[in-house]
Amino acid sequence: MDRRRFLAAGMGVLAGSWTAGCGGGGGSPGAPVTPVPPTQGVSDAELATLAAQMQGRLILPADADFGTLRPGANARYDGAVPRALARCAGGADVAAAFAFARSKGMSFALRSGSHSYVGASTSDGGLLIDTGTMDSVRMDGTVAVVGAGAKLADVYRAVLGAGRILPSGSCVTVGVTGITLGGGVGYFDRSMGLACDALIGATVITADGQTRVCDATQNTELFWGLRGGGGGQFGIVTELRFQTQPMGALSGSIAYFTAADLPALLAAWQSWPATLPEWAWSQLAIASDTKGDLAITLIGIALATNAQFKPWWDGLLAASGRTPQNQFSADMTGESLLLANCGTLSNAACHLPTQVVGGVLPRVAMVASSDFYHQTLPAAGIQALTDAMVARSKAGRPGAALLDLMGGAIARVAPDATAFPHRNALFGAQYVVENRLGTADEATLHADGLWAQSMRDTMKPWTSGGAYVNYANADAALPASAYFGGNVTRLRALKASIDPAGVFKSPRGPVSLG
Repeated sequence: MDRRRFLAAGMGVLAGSWTAGCGGGGGSPGAPVTPVPPTQGVSDAELATLAAQMQGRLILPADADFGTLRPGANARYDGAVPRALARCAGGADVAAAFAFARSKGMSFALRSGSHSYVGASTSDGGLLIDTGTMDSVRMDGTVAVVGAGAKLADVYRAVLGAGRILPSGSCVTVGVTGITLGGGVGYFDRSMGLACDALIGATVITADGQTRVCDATQNTELFWGLRGGGGGQFGIVTELRFQTQPMGALSGSIAYFTAADLPALLAAWQSWPATLPEWAWSQLAIASDTKGDLAITLIGIALATNAQFKPWWDGLLAASGRTPQNQFSADMTGESLLLANCGTLSNAACHLPTQVVGGVLPRVAMVASSDFYHQTLPAAGIQALTDAMVARSKAGRPGAALLDLMGGAIARVAPDATAFPHRNALFGAQYVVENRLGTADEATLHADGLWAQSMRDTMKPWTSGGAYVNYANADAALPASAYFGGNVTRLRALKASIDPAGVFKSPRGPVSLG
């Protein structure tokens, strides 16, 4: 995800790597909204009964801030207008909003961070249950107790302030709930595992209206499904508990290459884990832009000093036989890496304007697809990937293939120990397109989604066929087995037992266990 400025604060340079999912366009308070009439038979008077039960706010289309707060992070779905937005202050509000929707036969959608590529956290005419203001983070010894609406910026500030860290994503505006329930890849997963591996407990409101605490000793099957089974499948999470780790030495390196360097660089990079310590992680970003250029960016992050990491970094560059156009390396702090997008911004400003009043970080319209590679690519596969990305650049359209090293602590967990099955992958890929606000209509976004799927088709001879549920493609539905592998049968059994009526389902999501 977003790594454009990951070294900027640590080294005083603007690291220009391509980003996905966190920015790239100007911020916006949300598109103008025309209030919608009551839908699904729910009147304003009935909604007033819900508002009276809540400590938070029930926001209606006529309210002044409805147009600011109702869009999600993904501007592709800005046209979705809910009947009402329940900004919940706590678990009691969530339970009340859920019970109201059920009693009125009203459709509903769940929102924490709202970055869904498939618009799962938006609603057309239904009740949008938003936990975004439930964003508290407190340390209970070495355990982080996190409200379901916390964004990664909130989580990282709190745990880093305690000298701790937990593995999760790199995009500060992403909700910790969504990324964790889908698995949660990031900078530290080779050394610490996925975000879902750090999860030691959760509080969930299930379809029967009960509030259940899930961990290794109670509601254990539900706890298993929450760790990688995807958000919104089994209930509404109101709180998460994570085991944190000490934050020690940290360093980063970045190097820039041309399209001509890609085949040799990719060949060396994918073989690197054979000798690379687990405390090191890397991404190879291959990005096109609207000017017809193809930029290759190599990123390395190490839970070690720069001096300790340098022999491995230099060894990779030597093995590739290619000389970067430019490169930087430095020791870093956790803040300079994980909160680099925030710079000197206040806590409130380090959010999207649709998430927090005063948030200034930008939104984009985005689509994505994904792959997992269990073996190194042969020459033919490297060439196929290179040719596909060169073709995208020649078409003058934005798009990227972001390749992330896996292995290490990820692979030390059995594929069926949690719902996340892709434990044996050598590296994962995200094929993603971002468009600045107002620069792409729905037809263009749909075409971008088809391009993301075409990358899966192109690379199919060399991939596992698996896909990451957090990178679901709204324009090309995949079977649940692609996301959950051999765990799909067990997940469906869990779904049938805890939500037999299929109450929880995405209004748009192509991933279904029901």
